[in-house]
Amino acid sequence: MKIVLSLNDQKRLYDYIDMGIDTFVLGGKYSFHCPYVFSLDEIASLTQKYPQCIFYVAVNALYDQHDIKDVEDYIKALSQMNIHGLLFQDYGVLQIVKDYQYHFDMMYSPETLNTNACTLNVLKSQGVTSAFLSRVIPLQEQLVICHDVKMPLMLQAHGVEYIAASKRELLSNYQAASGLSFQNNGIDHLTLKAKNSDYLLRIFEDEKGTHIFSDARLYTLDLLNQIHEFDYLYIETLMMNNEEAIEIASLYSDALKSYEQGTYDRDIKEYMNLLYRLKTPLDRGFLFDQTVYKLEDMRKMDNEKRESNR
Repeated sequence: MKIVLSLNDQKRLYDYIDMGIDTFVLGGKYSFHCPYVFSLDEIASLTQKYPQCIFYVAVNALYDQHDIKDVEDYIKALSQMNIHGLLFQDYGVLQIVKDYQYHFDMMYSPETLNTNACTLNVLKSQGVTSAFLSRVIPLQEQLVICHDVKMPLMLQAHGVEYIAASKRELLSNYQAASGLSFQNNGIDHLTLKAKNSDYLLRIFEDEKGTHIFSDARLYTLDLLNQIHEFDYLYIETLMMNNEEAIEIASLYSDALKSYEQGTYDRDIKEYMNLLYRLKTPLDRGFLFDQTVYKLEDMRKMDNEKRESNR
């Protein structure tokens, strides 16, 4: 079990390393909704300055055909650096890596699709070497996948959760149609709230399109006894300021050390108290929700419908 952090500020990298965290996801030119966009020069500098660290780069958008040549050149540049792996969801990225025989850990990271072990085991035979599990299935099902899949798996441990995204400039279009004036290009300016619901969402727009995330942070700090079998625990720093990111990373790092030393059950109450003092909205996401429709449920519903129509 290892902590993986989306790096939001290279100036704080040493702080994370000092905590014992050595694996990071970097956003770049072809990343989709990342906390910071690193240039190729910045990525090269980081890998040279911190050779002891493990760096992934998120190449995790779905690309149009006219983008493929540029994406190919970008991956070639990354292959010449000390980059351990790529987070991706477009199979074109996987094909590029296979065609040129680059040696990356190819972590398949669609937002919602990694929901069963059978698919992931098939994808392993196609060149996928690790996977980021979907956040929209309950923990019980994630644990079943963990037991049945023969590749390293990553679980989101903390941070805002992906809700939806579009390549369209939805906020700009709405602004033009409504005549309203608001700032639409900052990640923490706008919130959405559905009618008759208290659940807040964050919405922002950038050059890649429009993105919607939860306002509340998923948290699993007190669940290490249940999630310790996963290879990677991911901390999403999107929409965190530097202070929150450092505090969260420190809490999870200390909790993991406590778990490894056998004192976690004794220490977790204090860690949770420290988490609550940050006064950020917290949520369990889908961890303890049941899947609404499973295959056997759909078959049962179909059978009942047939019977009622006779």
